[in-house]
Amino acid sequence: MNEELKKIDEENKIPTIEEMKEEALKFANNIPNLKEKHQEMVEIRGNVIELSIIIEMCFNQLITSTGKEMVFDHSKKELYLLKGIRTKKDLPPRFKTKSNDMKKLIEATFPKLDNVSKSNLSDALNRFLAIRNIFAHAPVNWSSNPLEFQNDIAYKHFFKLEPKWKNVFFALNEFTQLHQWIIDAILAYNRHILLKKEILSVIFLRKSQAKVQEEANKLKVEEKNKNETTN
Repeated sequence: MNEELKKIDEENKIPTIEEMKEEALKFANNIPNLKEKHQEMVEIRGNVIELSIIIEMCFNQLITSTGKEMVFDHSKKELYLLKGIRTKKDLPPRFKTKSNDMKKLIEATFPKLDNVSKSNLSDALNRFLAIRNIFAHAPVNWSSNPLEFQNDIAYKHFFKLEPKWKNVFFALNEFTQLHQWIIDAILAYNRHILLKKEILSVIFLRKSQAKVQEEANKLKVEEKNKNETTN
């Protein structure tokens, strides 16, 4: 009976911090080149985060500055040739929601896009987000060579779109390709929007956007000088 109680106690014993630390060190010491692998992974995750931030910043800018045309703000008595579909205060926190906004903007701007192109756009954005989430949340199996993410039951859902993303370098390679693809799509959208804004400016304001900006800057300087003189 005592032996059974002793066995139950050992099986249900919660390890102390020191015991866990000791076990972790034993595990780490048995992994070849762990320090080098860890440093490499830190750099890879950093690159993924940086590329993700670049895309998200582009989305933020375009969502808050494009999507609506010829808007008259009655409260401010201001005319906007172009205005965003959201204000900066209303920007959604989730990257997926911003991706959906951007997808709608691109499809509205290029109404002649065929179903294949629309599908490619959706697929690129979805895969970019999925790989981003893997690098943000999935732990690495440090014993693997080459490096792989853990895809056991707790993390299996991250790899539903593509099981090959388990390989860190396969996932990274596709992520960088998708980043360039999305940047190219954003640039094409932006060029189209700038051209449209220029056309609207010439039609309704009888002057180019460069001239409008020049006059606006001149007014700002005059207003600043006036305030300084008054004070």
